[in-house]
Amino acid sequence: MKKFLLIAMVVLALGLVLSSCMNANVNNKNGVVSIKSAISGGVSTTATVVGVVTSGYGDNVVIEDNSAAINVYIAKSGIGNLYKEGDKLRVAGSIELYKGNWAIDPSSTSDVTKIGTGTVSVKSIPTNTALSTDDDWMLVKVTNLPVKKIADKYDNVVLANGTKDITIYSYDSNVGKWLTSLATGDKVSVRGYVKYMYGEWKIVLRDQSDELDK
Repeated sequence: MKKFLLIAMVVLALGLVLSSCMNANVNNKNGVVSIKSAISGGVSTTATVVGVVTSGYGDNVVIEDNSAAINVYIAKSGIGNLYKEGDKLRVAGSIELYKGNWAIDPSSTSDVTKIGTGTVSVKSIPTNTALSTDDDWMLVKVTNLPVKKIADKYDNVVLANGTKDITIYSYDSNVGKWLTSLATGDKVSVRGYVKYMYGEWKIVLRDQSDELDK
């Protein structure tokens, strides 16, 4: 009986040590973790991640690794103009959730380092599948989907993905013109990053190169 209790205590101690190490990894800016692991640590944890830039605008840069994607945000930094698509960045900062989207907030631009270049695979959204939190900031594509609802006054276009709907949108004015030209039933193939905005998940086309059927 004493031997059994001793073994149980040892196992419990090892479990606590391993748990502590895992938490330390997420809360340690020096130890790189996957973006998915960083997100799983929750709001206000600190982490260092490495990802490839898929989009940049203003004070934001979106990076992605083979597990997930996240937005890098530094207020009044203009970081979106400092890096281009394909740059591989190491980023240390605090994990936050803004309006339904995950972000990592470095203290300053010195916490963001370019360490090379790379590529990411574009995820195909299966038929009858809606966008979800698992797609947050990920670069995705849909192929040959019919327009279900033409552009509204904000240029949102709804595509029918089998039994599910997918909304596409763009901040780019040239893409906006293309979106407003679409008619009900037109078949569309596009790619872009996924963002939660105004109560729904959308595919955001970055520029005209994301209009894949052209």
